Amino acid sequence: MSSPSTTLRTVVHDFAQGVMLYNRESMADFKQLKNWFKKTGYHLIIAADAMPRNFALRGKAVSQIPAGGVAVILDSIAQATSATYIGRSRVHNQSADFTVKTTKGRYHLKSIALTPAEEAGHYNGFANQTLWPLCHVAFEEPRFVTKWYETYKKVNQKYAKAIKASLKPGQKNFIWVNDYQLALVPHYLGTLPENTTLAMFWHIPWPTWEIFRILPYKEKILNSMLKCNFLGFHRSYHVQNFIQSVARELQTRINYDTRTVYLNLHATVVRNLPLGVDVDMIRSGRRKARVFKDYFKRYQVIFSVDRLDYTKGIKYRLQALDHFFTHYPGYRGKAVYLGLIAPSRESIPAYHRLKNQIMDQAAKINLKHQTKTWQPIHLVYDLFDRAELMNFYYQARACLVTPRDDGMNLVSKEFVVAAAQSRDPGMLVLSQFAGSAIDLKAAIIINPYDVKAITEAIKTALEMDKEEKIKRLTKMAQVLSEKNVYQWATDFLKEAIDAEA
Repeated sequence: MSSPSTTLRTVVHDFAQGVMLYNRESMADFKQLKNWFKKTGYHLIIAADAMPRNFALRGKAVSQIPAGGVAVILDSIAQATSATYIGRSRVHNQSADFTVKTTKGRYHLKSIALTPAEEAGHYNGFANQTLWPLCHVAFEEPRFVTKWYETYKKVNQKYAKAIKASLKPGQKNFIWVNDYQLALVPHYLGTLPENTTLAMFWHIPWPTWEIFRILPYKEKILNSMLKCNFLGFHRSYHVQNFIQSVARELQTRINYDTRTVYLNLHATVVRNLPLGVDVDMIRSGRRKARVFKDYFKRYQVIFSVDRLDYTKGIKYRLQALDHFFTHYPGYRGKAVYLGLIAPSRESIPAYHRLKNQIMDQAAKINLKHQTKTWQPIHLVYDLFDRAELMNFYYQARACLVTPRDDGMNLVSKEFVVAAAQSRDPGMLVLSQFAGSAIDLKAAIIINPYDVKAITEAIKTALEMDKEEKIKRLTKMAQVLSEKNVYQWATDFLKEAIDAEA
């Protein structure tokens, strides 16, 4: 059971961790991570569902996958550490095994081939219709289908087999498992050789025990994750929820002061480490948009970019935009909303319904407000490369990031870094339920369910004094520079190695 003083201990722990983060002699960068990790003597194996590179059928990397998120982050870390990266092939029944070479570094990439049935059961089924809605407070009912779980186990076994085949005998190995798609991989790894560190980062929220307890396979998931030496989450309350779930479901001993779980004579250290972004890469991005030029020239652009997902709060956001143009008609013909929506999980019924609902909602808002030469809502259902996204961030007058629940949300952090480079930047409107809100306190923070609050936040963002915006963005960008992706990776690797010792 949770200790009565857990909350106080959490506050003290988070304060101490914050002091640690801000009192380093220097922040980490790509080169420092590369040099430090090389000295450790470890061979790093990164396992994730996210695939950072496309590949041709003959097994050659042809391009970086344009969608952002974890794939882009892990790609940079893999380069810095000369890792072996194991991910899910995006081509059915075809795998690849090759070296990725860039101007910064290289790493080995292995993709695991799945059949259409395996992808349907593992990714579209158990991962994203069971675990995903269970972990996000989005009021989408999780489905429990035994066949999906059996396929999920099978795919996790494939990952474990590939990981064990990638271990280097006679060398220290570090296995880094990522996210909810691979929760059973630690279990299927079985007994590992000495000098092997096993760690996992869970990138989405961990729900409260009251929600988690309905999962029929909860004990198997927890037991597997506790095979790790170290577990990482983005937010402190995710750690609290995980430890509470363990305390209520398993016979364990828990040290709440050190956030360590003891199960079957094995210790697992649990920490919150908010994910950062590659600040230098964002700052070096292009500054002039190649597409939608007229939008940025003619209008004040209210911008957003999301994966198609019910957790992103898109429907409430559109309601707020309708409310905005209704109550502030002076912006008609002067402002537009440009929403980029990346295709995602379209074979899942909930996502297919969501797409139709969003498109229908946008059409009704346009019909209500449009003139002969202007319409307020412009939704673009497509992928854009990262350089183009940086251009949009740089020029937008406001950026709306309004998820109903989100483990972190890198879009908000990328926007801040890019916008901070502008002489006349836009402003960030951010959901209080995004994990990034813990770092981006100077944004305009809103409740994504409060349509009126979003409306007023949009108006505030568009009308905020330029000096005030620059002051806020500069402050947030400095925080992100100190807590960048390389510092995050360094902290994660160091703490996991210390935990194993």
